[in-house]
Amino acid sequence: MCVSASAAAATPSTTQAPFARRDLVAGELAAGRDPRLLIAELGRAPVVPFTFRQVAEAWVASRLDVAETTRGHYRSRLKRINDRFGEHEPSAISVPDVGAFVAELAQELAPATVGLYLETLRLVLDFAGIKENPARSPLVKLPRKPRERVRPPSANQFLTLLSHIGKRWRLPLVVLEQTGMRVSEALGLTWGDVDLAERRCLLSETKTSRPRWVQVPPWLLDILADTCPLEDRTATRPLFPGIERMALRNAMANACKLAGIPSFSPHDLRHRRLSLWHGQGVPAAELAARAGHSRASMTLDVYSHVMSVEEAEAGRLAGLMEKEEPR
Repeated sequence: MCVSASAAAATPSTTQAPFARRDLVAGELAAGRDPRLLIAELGRAPVVPFTFRQVAEAWVASRLDVAETTRGHYRSRLKRINDRFGEHEPSAISVPDVGAFVAELAQELAPATVGLYLETLRLVLDFAGIKENPARSPLVKLPRKPRERVRPPSANQFLTLLSHIGKRWRLPLVVLEQTGMRVSEALGLTWGDVDLAERRCLLSETKTSRPRWVQVPPWLLDILADTCPLEDRTATRPLFPGIERMALRNAMANACKLAGIPSFSPHDLRHRRLSLWHGQGVPAAELAARAGHSRASMTLDVYSHVMSVEEAEAGRLAGLMEKEEPR
């Protein structure tokens, strides 16, 4: 509510309080207003607005679900975001503000990197409770990414990659390579999605919003089962706790560099698996169903690469998942 200038100026001392209260009540009654409303308003503690910088610090501290390296990436990106928005109230940041910031980043950074900055900004504003998050507005456009030529790794390249990457990353990568799941689908799996008896996993959070079952090789599902005691397999417990998409991508890129092989991404393993199945004679309709596509033509157009159909031997994959960290 609006407070009159005379009432707002009234800050009575202890000795003056009874008289000030009398005068305030009389003034409000004379003006035809309910004095109880003004008294309640004056009794409230002043609201001190939070700055974006303060909210961002609290958000990073709250992210106990990710590794410290991931929080480090967030802090690094927030340095530049805070240069622009740090002293703003989160609710004061507008769609044009975000659009101008994205355009500024696009002058210096690769499209994928600009996307990481925008995603960090989105998450902080979500944490601040901004209902109409300006960083999620469809009016904010990311720079167009150049279309990359996908070259799925060969069996030997995949085995070489695994031998040069940290042990914690190997199992999710092998699951991606063996099942053809999307990265988000695999990392979103919980033990409630696993059907050990039928050797399969239910993907409920899919890109098309259509749940589907994915078969998992028995030897691989046995390895997965060994990672978590039976009594700890609650329905909401993640299969890959602490594994975050960008951290997995970065670990894979670093391993490729160490191994002296071309740089591959986790999504390239989906391309590899679907191309293998296609080369091995899986019918187009079945291939589309495994991929989670509504049209077989899309699967064939996007995921059927000309490559060797050689499989990475299961025994070697299992052995690499038990191997110690690379030196």
